[in-house]
Amino acid sequence: MSDRTVENRNASQVRLLVFPLDIDKAKEVIAFARSLDLEVVGASSVMRESEAGRYPVVSFHRLPFVTDAAFEQAFLTLVEAERITHVFTPHGVIWSHLMQCQESYPDRFQFHLWQPSPYEEDWLALAPSREWADQMLTEKFANALPDDVKLKAPLRRGQLVSLHRRFLDIPGQSDECKLMMLAHIARLLPVGDLVEVGSFQGRSAFAIGWLASHYQIGNLVCIDPWDLKKIEHQGEKAHLATQELRRGRDFIDLDKIFQSFIAAVALLGNVGYIRDISEAAIHVYRDAAARGRLPANELDSLPLSGQIAMLHIDGNHRYDFVRKDVDLWLPHVMDGGWVLLDDYVWAFGDGPKRVGDELLGSEQFDLAFTASDTLFLRKRKT
Repeated sequence: MSDRTVENRNASQVRLLVFPLDIDKAKEVIAFARSLDLEVVGASSVMRESEAGRYPVVSFHRLPFVTDAAFEQAFLTLVEAERITHVFTPHGVIWSHLMQCQESYPDRFQFHLWQPSPYEEDWLALAPSREWADQMLTEKFANALPDDVKLKAPLRRGQLVSLHRRFLDIPGQSDECKLMMLAHIARLLPVGDLVEVGSFQGRSAFAIGWLASHYQIGNLVCIDPWDLKKIEHQGEKAHLATQELRRGRDFIDLDKIFQSFIAAVALLGNVGYIRDISEAAIHVYRDAAARGRLPANELDSLPLSGQIAMLHIDGNHRYDFVRKDVDLWLPHVMDGGWVLLDDYVWAFGDGPKRVGDELLGSEQFDLAFTASDTLFLRKRKT
């Protein structure tokens, strides 16, 4: 059987061997293969058969260690008996050995070995983050600012790579350009609270929280009901999206989304939340600021000042809701603080843009620009 023969097989003929089964990357590959309706066979040199029942494989086999003289024959016997066409191994030593076997005995080891090697795959996975970091380091953000603006030190390359990679690991719609601007803006922020209205799974919250911690700005409060019953439609153009969200209540569990948010930010230590709509949350925030601390729920309790250094509005995008969010929270934004209106450029409506244009014409702000889909405004010092 040639490689061309293997590649030309349709999905129903593909049988994937995952070995060893007991490495975390194996779970990800098995889930992907099963989503394509491919049959997966599992193998391990250490896992007991009773443990293999946790994996959705059609069969499980014990193989000798790759260092054992009996390994190659046992492996070939398994490949033939299970009609294996493709082999995935996340173990670098096993991958190298199988590649050497294919090069030395191409007529015997006839299967497609997952490419590239595990080590190279790990390195390539960092490529987008390395490229983003290099772009950040060459950005001339300071050149677009007035001469009197003081910038804190930029992040180092390794910090940028790590921030970007973790950011992309969290599900969400905030993009790399938004992250870039958040990293720039964090260098300008005064010391104070940070508030995000609309957090969903926590991608932007993670970035804001981490940057706030690094630059010692303050603590982040995330406002989101995580409750379908409290979600209002976002306007005529966005009706379809809202309708689909409500129709999808059977497979969109906002309690699970909330737990994903907690997982995204729990290690930061400077992020809290108020699980309610903005109109109710403002009273909780004011009370917490008056008391000096936001009570702990599933995250740490946080000291609050009641002075907001950055307000990120990404809640309901209908005009009246965006306007209400601004009216509720803007009075707490300190002079020199920033207001971010997400989806100022939005395909499903003009609520954020209408409010943003009103703010631009209000003379309350002395710096403004757009990046990604977001309008960034700095509150004028009085």
